Amino acid sequence: MKKKYSMSLLCFLLIFSLLSISIPVSANPTTTSVSLDKSTIVLTIGQTDTLTATVLPAGTPNQNLTWISSNPNVVNVFNGLLMGLNEGTAYITVMNPSASSNYASCFVIVKKPDSEMTINKTNLVLPVGSTETLTVNISPSQAVNWNSSNPEIVRVFNGVLMAQKVGTAVITATAADGSKSVTCTVTVKDAKATITLNKSTATLGVGKTTTLTANVSPALPSNVYLMWQSSNPGIVSVSGGVITGVSLGSAVITAIASDGSSSATCNVNVTATGINTIRLGGANRYETSVQISKNGWPDGSTYAVLATGNNYPDALSAAPLAQKYDAPILLTDKTLPQVTINELTRLKPTQIFICGGTGAISKTIENQLNSMGIITERLEGKDRYETSIAIAKKIGVTSGELIVVNGYEWSDALSVSPIAAKKGIPIVLTDKGSIPDSVKSFVNSSNFSKTYLLGGTDLIGNQVKNVLPNAERIIGSNKFERNINILKEFEDDLDLSKICIATGADFPDALSGSALAATLSSAIVLVDNNSLKSVTSQYSADSLIQTDDVYVFGLQAVVSDNVINKLFTK
Repeated sequence: MKKKYSMSLLCFLLIFSLLSISIPVSANPTTTSVSLDKSTIVLTIGQTDTLTATVLPAGTPNQNLTWISSNPNVVNVFNGLLMGLNEGTAYITVMNPSASSNYASCFVIVKKPDSEMTINKTNLVLPVGSTETLTVNISPSQAVNWNSSNPEIVRVFNGVLMAQKVGTAVITATAADGSKSVTCTVTVKDAKATITLNKSTATLGVGKTTTLTANVSPALPSNVYLMWQSSNPGIVSVSGGVITGVSLGSAVITAIASDGSSSATCNVNVTATGINTIRLGGANRYETSVQISKNGWPDGSTYAVLATGNNYPDALSAAPLAQKYDAPILLTDKTLPQVTINELTRLKPTQIFICGGTGAISKTIENQLNSMGIITERLEGKDRYETSIAIAKKIGVTSGELIVVNGYEWSDALSVSPIAAKKGIPIVLTDKGSIPDSVKSFVNSSNFSKTYLLGGTDLIGNQVKNVLPNAERIIGSNKFERNINILKEFEDDLDLSKICIATGADFPDALSGSALAATLSSAIVLVDNNSLKSVTSQYSADSLIQTDDVYVFGLQAVVSDNVINKLFTK
């Protein structure tokens, strides 16, 4: 019985084991497919495009896809990025390497780029003997061949036209591959002479003469000649270009071709003095400085120099600084005048040099300038001498010539300022009896070979002269005489066809005017509005005989017409 039971248990366990074994079930593998977002692409040579492959079912990785170009010389492919290389066609195929039967293709056509060609001018009228240049834009870039339909009328070489004789020719520019061309029709006419005069305006005194010269280009035909005419011979006469003031008034002188084809004119004024007076003045010193700035810097200035209009020491050295930076010198009161603000708005400077410390020009004014978007640089010292050295260092000249003036005599500094500015010579101040330490240090650390000392021993003692290199005095018994002697010393450096006039009674107008005078390569003559000094009159008679333009700084109350007439009436 027991044996029978054991056999039954064994059979049961055997059956249970067989039922517990998993028997694999055959199943169809998952099928993948590859597709492209485009079936056809058209490229031009050099152009690129991108194909995007999609692998199904979703989530199947596609990083192992293989991309193939049937013609790599026509289309190159890398991970779906195509580039057209040459004209032709190719199939781009993407496939799954694990199932080579799963692939997709795109047909790609590569064409040459469309040719574009333009010319800068399609019609021209040229005078005989003139030249003109034609330019062509062509895409894709290639050489251009030029041709003239009539080289006897217009020749062409690399787009440069040369008008030969009267007539018409068609200029053709053709792409080197012959695919495209553009044309310009050129009409050649007889050249018309252009007449220009050396002066468009002139001012004469009664009985005085000057010569107008005419430039004629191209030359007049042999049967045409140049004529001179005066609109009023009773005021200005003309003969062969030589004009003479006959009486007070105005006339127009015309140089004209005898066939009337071309002409040029000159407006002539005959005045008592025979000069052209440009008066630059305002109701006060600040307005005068603005009028000077407007005349000298009509188009604005990147820089400006600002000085106080209440005292002179800090700005006596400023003209060479203004010349270096092509800047006007403007004046300010204890507060910035509105007229000065308006002028700064017109000038549009990016930087202003402030001459002197906050005792001369306040920090409030500096902040106001900064709020206008202007960079400020203050040039200052503990006294007038150190300030002059600060300005000299900014000018940056440490060799050659040096000018030394008494720090308490403004007229000498301003008499020489335009000259020093034009020649790039720094001006430094000294005391009468001894040279300040700051000035001595500057001189000793520099390499100046010549010093101009303005004034006699009553202004600058010999103890100062003796420590300066190769010092030469320019003297005079008063400010007016020293002014003229300074001009005589440097006369060879001046253009005396223009001269500037300022009062010798006060400094502001001459200070502002020194910057303008420097730009004119001119000088400032100081005058006494009450009594014209004989030394000044004599200098005018000797040296200003050829002066054409006189710049007067200030209104009539400062420098009167009467003074100007006395100075220049010969």
